[in-house]
Order: sequence, then C-alpha cells, then structure tokens
Amino acid sequence: MRHVDPEILALLALGEQVALPEDSVHVSECEQCRREIEVLSRAAMVGRSTFDAGELVEPPSRVWERISDELSLAADPSAVEPKVAVEPDVAAGHDLATTADVAPEPADAEVSPATNVHSLAERRRRRPWIGVLAAAAAVALVAAAGSAIWATFQPSSQPTILASATLDAFPAWPDSSGVATLEELPDGTRIIDVNLDAPTTDGGYREVWLITTDATALVSLGIVEGTSGQFTVPDGLDISSYDLVDISEEQFDGDPAHSGDSIVRGQLSTEA
Repeated sequence: MRHVDPEILALLALGEQVALPEDSVHVSECEQCRREIEVLSRAAMVGRSTFDAGELVEPPSRVWERISDELSLAADPSAVEPKVAVEPDVAAGHDLATTADVAPEPADAEVSPATNVHSLAERRRRRPWIGVLAAAAAVALVAAAGSAIWATFQPSSQPTILASATLDAFPAWPDSSGVATLEELPDGTRIIDVNLDAPTTDGGYREVWLITTDATALVSLGIVEGTSGQFTVPDGLDISSYDLVDISEEQFDGDPAHSGDSIVRGQLSTEA
C-alpha cells in the first residue's frame, strides 16, 4: 500500500491544507498515516508552546540523530539544500550552474499531474516546515531529559527534622500549649520552629529560649511575634545539652535576662 508522502503528513499536522483528494481519502482510511499525523501534531504543539520560554539549551548530537532516523532526514540539517540547475548568466559571459549536479529531465519524459504537484520547487518551499517539526521534537526531547536530570541532581530544598518537643504549660498558664521542632536546612543551618497557643496579654512579649537539661544555662533565640516563628540556632551550640525549649512572658523593663515567668516548656527528643 502506498502511504502519503511524509512531508505532506507533516504539513497536515501543522494545519496546512495541502493534501490531494486521493491523499485525503487515504489518510481517512489508513490508521498508520493518521497515527503519524497525531504524533507530529503533538510535537508541533510542544514547539509552539516554547516560543516564549526564553533561551533553549542546545541538544546533544544524539538527539538530532534520533530525529533524523525517525523522519529520514539528512544527518546534518544545514546540509539539506537541494541543488537546482541555474540558467547561464549571458550578460556575465559565464555559466552560473557550474556547481549544479541535477541533470535535466529528458524532453520526452512523461510527467504525471501528481509529480507536478510535488515538484522540486514545492519541496524546497515545504522544507522549512520539516525543520519546524524537527525543532519541536528536539525541544520536547530536551525538555523531558532536562526535567529528569534536574530532578535527579538538584539538592533537596526540604529541611531535615532532627528532633521535636511537646511544650507543656506551667501552672500559671493552664490554658497554654505548644510544639517545637528542630530542623536542619540543606546548607547546614539549624532552626527551631515553634507554635504557641496561649492567652494574649497587654504590655508584654514572648521570648524563645534554649535551656540546658539541668536548667543551669540558657540562650535566647528571639521574640515570638504572634503564635509561631522560626529561630536560628547559634553555630556550635550543643543541642544535646541545650535540649529544653522554653517560651516565656517578658516585660519591657530593659532586663535581657529570663523573667522567670515561663509559659510552656518541653524537651527535644528524636523519638517519633
């Protein structure tokens, strides 16, 4: 069975109305040709969707080789340049067709109407459309490969949870509670993430502390604004010793020390 010329299928995939009546009938009855048009249409759609995507990454040579194998194109797209005989330049006195290698057809050669429709001149005009499809297919392959490579090699952007604590209320704050999580960012920075549920007060503020297990030393991490916050743990601070997370009620009295009025406190643990 004679299938429709691949270049005609490519143009049909791009929405060009170029098929002869017999080609249209064949496509309507041939599943293989219809499937090829569908594949080329998807490639063209991908190509059009990337026109405003910015600078594209040049694909490796193996990508073009695969496309060439699929579309039966020349190995080097820049080398696809039909050579056509040129009329001699009478005024210049020499023949401009010295490099042409296309022999003239015999005068008595019989040319069918279909041959006229698919003449060499028309093929030259259609050739850029094949390049568009090839470029679209290349973009699709590079985009898929690039996404896979990026997903494989990019560093994780999610923090690692090292420990957590349930923050229990002190007797003076019976309606309060909280949780704290010790996390490590991809760059090695450690943070304490706290969430506090406590009654609001007037004239004070809440401060987050890390306190040693025996409560003999403490370090301030910062002020909680609202009910939650993230605080950087100082480099070199031994969390295995400073493992108590404390949130206190402080007053604007100019004293940087702990007020002694703790709202909630809990011990960091690696247990789930």
